[in-house]
Amino acid sequence: GIALGRALRGCDKLMKLRVGLYETKLTDQGGRSLAAGLNRPQLQDLTCFLNTTEVGDETGIAFGESLRCCLSLGKVTLIMADTKLGDAGLISITAALASLPELTEIWLHLARTNVSRNCVEDAERQLQRPGLTIDVA
Repeated sequence: GIALGRALRGCDKLMKLRVGLYETKLTDQGGRSLAAGLNRPQLQDLTCFLNTTEVGDETGIAFGESLRCCLSLGKVTLIMADTKLGDAGLISITAALASLPELTEIWLHLARTNVSRNCVEDAERQLQRPGLTIDVA
């Protein structure tokens, strides 16, 4: 995660990214570094598989901070099932996604995390707007 995050910071014109770090020993340290590399204003399509890792709220908060800068982002798929993600991480991700004007499709897979059902329902409400397809599971 750390090396990939550093490499992404050098990709100024990155428009589409698909990252698969599932079933690894990725922790919040690597997750934060990866998230920092996502701060790409021209990014339009992001798919991130972080399921079955050790990432948690620190990674979720870092994702939220970076995604706020991705003003061209139209599609997001974030798979964080079987992680330590909790309400604080999802709240940060949700706030960032809700602020993105070009977003048309969101898929968040959060099964078997520490995110409460109330937080998932709040996220779905905050993200609803005309023309936006949302799937939070």
